[in-house]
Amino acid sequence: MKTPVGSRVGAISHSDHDTVYMFGFGVYEGDFVPSDEAGGFNLGIPNPRIRLDSGKVVYGCECWWMPEYQVKQLIVTRNVVLADIDQVRRRSRS
Repeated sequence: MKTPVGSRVGAISHSDHDTVYMFGFGVYEGDFVPSDEAGGFNLGIPNPRIRLDSGKVVYGCECWWMPEYQVKQLIVTRNVVLADIDQVRRRSRS
């Protein structure tokens, strides 16, 4: 089932057995060609765009994303560490 535009979602950088590294929660805005800030991930192909509650934008090609309730079910017994999409992008360019 396709996630409706405007839905609350969570964006995950990566995880391991004990910890989920999250970019945060936000709103799915639809599919857009990633901006240049997405760096090496920008192939000119429309991707889900998520506007995080922090105001930052992350694209589907940069994360694992799913409805907010599913993310909360995933993290219920794990530690959560907030990841900064800007730092991840800088590291991927190095």
